[in-house]
This record gives sequence, C-alpha cells and structure tokens, in this order.
Amino acid sequence: MITFEEAFRIVMESAFHTGKEEVGIAEAAGRALAEAIRSDMDMPPWNKSAVDGYACRHDDLGSVLEVIETIPAGTMPSLPVLQGTCSRIMTGAAVPEGADYVFMLEESEESAGGGVRFTGRPGNDNIARAAEDLFSGQTVLRPGHYIKPQDIAVMATVGATVVTVRCRAKVGIISTGSELVEPDKRPAGAQIRNSNASQLLAQVARAGADGKYYGIAVDEEESIEKLLRQALEENDVVLISGGVSFGDYDLVPKVMRSVGLTMLFDQVAMQPGKPLTFCTGDKKAVFGLPGNPVSTFVQFEVMVKPFLDRMAGVVEKEPQISMPLGADYSRKRAERLAWIPFTVTPAGEALPLEYHGSAHISALTGAWGLITIPRGQSWIQKGEMVNVRQI
Repeated sequence: MITFEEAFRIVMESAFHTGKEEVGIAEAAGRALAEAIRSDMDMPPWNKSAVDGYACRHDDLGSVLEVIETIPAGTMPSLPVLQGTCSRIMTGAAVPEGADYVFMLEESEESAGGGVRFTGRPGNDNIARAAEDLFSGQTVLRPGHYIKPQDIAVMATVGATVVTVRCRAKVGIISTGSELVEPDKRPAGAQIRNSNASQLLAQVARAGADGKYYGIAVDEEESIEKLLRQALEENDVVLISGGVSFGDYDLVPKVMRSVGLTMLFDQVAMQPGKPLTFCTGDKKAVFGLPGNPVSTFVQFEVMVKPFLDRMAGVVEKEPQISMPLGADYSRKRAERLAWIPFTVTPAGEALPLEYHGSAHISALTGAWGLITIPRGQSWIQKGEMVNVRQI
C-alpha cells in the first residue's frame, strides 16, 4: 500500500496529451485552450465615457457651458470641445477631442439659456482611457487555460471566433457486480441499483471529457474482459467501478493483467478508496475504482479529474483552501489520509456532516465540499484550520 501522495505522483506522470482541434467560441466553454489568444485591438479603442453626462474641459467645471452636440454610443464625435462648450454623451461613447472630464447627468442643471452647469464636486473624471483594459497584441488567454463563460466574452471582445483547444478525452465507464441492476429496474432479493455509472458519467462531463457507458459486467472474468477490451479500443481512459478489492469475486485486477495492462499500484492509504487500482497501456489508462459510491465519487475528484486535466493540458492547479473547523472531529483509526463531507456555517466554518461511510452517498447531496484529514491525525478541535476542497 502506497501513500496518496505517491499514487498521485504516479498518476500525474503517466498522463499523455490529447490532440488539438479548432472550435467556434460557442463550443469552447469547458475546453482547455491549446494555443494563446491575443487581442487584435486596443480596448477601449479610444477614450470612452463611463457615465451618461457631459464631456467638457476640467477648467470649465464652474461655468455655464454651451451644449454643441449629443454623442450616443456607437457614434463618433463630430466636434471638438473648446473653452465654454461641452457635449452631451452617453455611457460607452467616445470622448470628443478637447474634453478631459465627464460629469454625470445627476450632477448637472440646465440654465435658462439652454446651457448646462456642473453642480457636484470635482472628482473622478469618469473617462475610461484607451487601451487601459487591453492593448493590441496582448495575450489575453494562455495555453492550458480551462475556458469559462467569462473567457468566452473576452474571446468575443478580441475577435477570436475560432480557437484551438485540446480534444476532449474519451472515457469509457464499466460497472462490475452480479448484484447490480440498472436504475430503471426495481431491485429484487440481494440486488442493488447501479448508481456509480450515472454518477461517473456526470463527473466526466463536468470535467470536460466525453463519457461512454458500456454496461454492467457480472462477476466472471469473461464478462469483465469483454467490456474492458471494447472500452480500451474506443477510449483513452477507462473507469471500472467495483471488483478491485481482495475478495473471491474481485476479479478486475486479474483481468487487467490478462489484457496486457501494466499495474502501477493497487492499494492506496486513503479513505475512502483504499483499493484504488491504476494501470496503463499504450496511450491508455485504466482506473479501478471501489464499488461503494462515495469512494467512487471521491477518487474521481481527487485522482481521475486531475489526470484528465493533465491530459487536456490544463495548467491551473486545485486551489488550496483552508477554513476553521465548525465542531470537534475524531476518528478511531488514522493510518490513512481521509476526506469527509462538510457544509459551511453562517460563520464561515467547515461543519462535518453526518456521514456513515463510503456507501452513504446521500451525505454528499448537502455537502459544500470535503475536509482533508491528514494521515496520523485522529483529533481536530473546533476552530482549528483544516484544508478543504469544493465538490
């Protein structure tokens, strides 16, 4: 049995890159950028007004000013602002030549002769300067960036309507266990519904990869091998849940070896998920995940998702977040690194949830995240800082 840190290192060093492809920005969200995006122009392209108001010379703020034109957004000024004059201007419109101040409509009053006067106190000039956000040629998004909705707006702003991204990893999903039936079936006798496959498909999609489900393999080598060979042929990564421990019917590790995979580890000092198994082939990777649903969920989040990110070239790392513990916590055994579900209190504390173990998947539905409990630590006092990760 190896430590989580050693297992994580092995997994990350085994990652291989997917290819590249071009997509339109409408399909770019949730993908990893493969080539840098640069601005094709200054932003703003000219000095622009940040408010609705009047563009004038700062030196004329105490005077009644003649309004010489109105400048709506999308129309360039036609007249320069000279001493004693101003232009009515809308938010986002270009500031006319000669103006170095824009005062808001709320701080103005019209004079009897049709002029306008500033009634406020001089302060911010309310002008966004040309190129203060971006300059032409500036790199706005770097390779390895995971594209979020706000990035789509930046891409549209700089005219990057087609971008180069990493291809989505293809992930095959197999469940094992003669006791399993699909969720649309009512279990009979000792049967249980297969929750892992649906959960993993959702996690794979959230990780920006393409998942494909291959069904349930009963606890027979032939059944497992048939699905595993098919999944390996069609995917980059295969996730098998169940059958990886050391019982009489835990046949997955034997089948992994029989199809030519190289097993890099089969036990990790972590909880939940001790019997995590990891194998590799020629640009193939297989994770043997425990059958209990919390174990499967947690191991995907802490091990599989980082692997998929590395395959896609994502460079952002999981942020290290610490929070004060909301209640005393203790455990009987402390030889493994552990993750427990928690919620956030109104005071901003991490409060452990009622949690009965790795089969208690409903404990995660109300969880904000997972508290990391280091190996060797069996007691944590309320108020101590703990490391957490959002789920």
